[in-house]
Amino acid sequence: MDLSPHAIAEVRITLDSFFEAYSRGDLDEIMGYYLDDERIIGMGTGADERNLGWEEHKAQIERDLSQSSSRQVTIEWFKGAGQGDVAWAATEGPASAVTEAGEFTATLRMSFVLVRTEGGWKIVLGHGSVPLAGQEAGQSFPGE
Repeated sequence: MDLSPHAIAEVRITLDSFFEAYSRGDLDEIMGYYLDDERIIGMGTGADERNLGWEEHKAQIERDLSQSSSRQVTIEWFKGAGQGDVAWAATEGPASAVTEAGEFTATLRMSFVLVRTEGGWKIVLGHGSVPLAGQEAGQSFPGE
């Protein structure tokens, strides 16, 4: 059975709250949005950002937090769906961070798979991407 509009709204609230915790830099709260399981998967924009399992994912988040003095992620576009106790969602919005190198800003696209638990919706897969510079609208590859 498809997820109800109410369940999709719960997923949206979960992801908004997740990004708020990330913006505050609260590692324990951030990790509370993930299923505590060694099968969770995370992929980021960096060449080495492919994380399998709870510990690798936690280490990646710790690295993000340690390499930035502040960060902000906002959802401006959201689409969610699902069946039963599984939901999938895509988000897009502005992201920024202050690092030793200066301020970073980009449009961040994220996709998620979440499962419904007794404690609410938990992320089991997250993938982040940033649109490539030099890839114009209407082009499938940069530099065309």
